[in-house]
Amino acid sequence: MIKQTLRQALTMMKQHKLFTGIYITGTAVSIAITMVLFIVFYINLGKIYPEYHRGEILYLTGENHKVNPGKNQHNGSDFFNLDFVEALKSECKHMKAMALYDVYASYNRHPITADGKSIEIEERIKFVSDGWWQVYDYKFIDGKGFTEKEMHENVAVVSESLAMQFFASTKVVGREIKINGQHHRIVGVVQDVTQCTPNSYGRVWLSIYNPFASFYTNPYNNDEKHFHIYALAHDGKREALQQEIESIFHRYYQPNEQKGDYELYIKNYWQDALFLNGDDGIWDAIRIYVYIILAVLFIPALNLGGMISSRMNSRLVEVGVRRAYGATKRAIVSQVLWENMLLTLLGAVAGLLLSFAVVYIFNYRMTNLLDSNIFYNSEEGNQLSVEMLLNPTIFLCALLMCALLNIASALVPTLFALRKDIIQSLYHKR
Repeated sequence: MIKQTLRQALTMMKQHKLFTGIYITGTAVSIAITMVLFIVFYINLGKIYPEYHRGEILYLTGENHKVNPGKNQHNGSDFFNLDFVEALKSECKHMKAMALYDVYASYNRHPITADGKSIEIEERIKFVSDGWWQVYDYKFIDGKGFTEKEMHENVAVVSESLAMQFFASTKVVGREIKINGQHHRIVGVVQDVTQCTPNSYGRVWLSIYNPFASFYTNPYNNDEKHFHIYALAHDGKREALQQEIESIFHRYYQPNEQKGDYELYIKNYWQDALFLNGDDGIWDAIRIYVYIILAVLFIPALNLGGMISSRMNSRLVEVGVRRAYGATKRAIVSQVLWENMLLTLLGAVAGLLLSFAVVYIFNYRMTNLLDSNIFYNSEEGNQLSVEMLLNPTIFLCALLMCALLNIASALVPTLFALRKDIIQSLYHKR
C-alpha cells in the first residue's frame, strides 16, 4: 500500500513539475532559515567544545561605589578582593572548580615571535588562573595547563594552529615564544577552539600574574584586583552554589567608607551569553527569535495551503472517481499526506544543505545575531566543528515544525474537498 502511494506521489511530481518545484523550494527556504537560527542558538547555548559544562557554570561580576571624602564618587566594575576569592575556594562545598579571568587585559593585542623565526604576529591574549583548565574541557595535544605554582612564572598555553605556525609541530612543550620581547615557556598545546565561543576562544593563554595583565593595576585599592570569576558547580548543584556565593559575599563585603558599597552579579550561562540581567528569563531574549521562526514557517505554510487548495480543486474529478470505486475518505487523505510528506522530505534535505552553506560561509554574521562581541579573525578561517552543524536534534526539531505546518497546509484543503458529495465531484468543471 505504501509502495503504491509513493509511486502515485512520484507520478504526480512528474506531471506537475512547477508545483513540485515551488513546493520543494518553499520548504527548503523555510527549513534553511529555521536551521540557521537553531544552529546559532545551539552554538551559543549548547554543549560544545570546550564548553561542555555550560549548564553548571556561574559568571560572577561585581561593581563598587566608593566615596572619597572631598572627592567625587568612584564607580568601578569587577574589583574583587583576593581574600574573597580564597573564601570561595575554602567554603563553597558545591563548587567543583573556579577560574579568574582578566577580561580587560584580554582586549589588547601583543606582538608574538620566537627566537630564530621571521614570523611575528599580534594576538589577543587571555589572562587566566590555573582553574581555567578545570572550568573548560580543553583537549590537550601536548602537555597540560599551567598549575598554581607556575602562575608566577612566564609560562604559556598555546593553540595547535599557533604552534604549527611557529614550529610546524604541535609537540612544542618546553620551547619558548617571545611576547612583547619577553620569553615565555610553553607548557601545553590545546586543540583549536572556534571563534564562535568567545568565552573560551584563544590562541595564547597566560597567567593573570603575568606582567602584561592588568592584575597588578588598581589605583584605588591595592588589595583589590580587576577580574571576572567563573565558578563551576558540581552536577545539579548550580543553585546551591549560587546561594553559597551570595552568603559569603554578603558576609565579606559590608558597605563602609574604606571598601565602598559593593554589588555582586551572578549569571548562569544562557544569561551571560544572551546579555541578560540576573533576574531576566530566557523568554526575554529569545521571544523575538521565536516570532521570526513562526513567521518564517507560517507564511510559507499559508502560501502552500493556497497552492494545495487550488490543486485539490482541479483534482475533484479524480477524487470523485476514486470514491465512486469504493475509496474511503481516509485513503484519499492518506494519499495526499504521503505526497505532501515526500515533497517536504525533499525540501528538508535541500534546506539542510542550504543552511550548512549559509552558516559556513557567513558564520561570523550568523553568530553575531546573539553575540556581537566575537573577536573574529578572518585569517583563521571559519572553524566550525562537525558537532555544531551535524546535530540531529536541531534538524529533527526544524523538520518536525515544518512537517506539522506543511501537513496542516495539505490537510485543511483536502478535508474541504472531501466535504463535497461524489456527484458534485464527478461533474466538477463538466
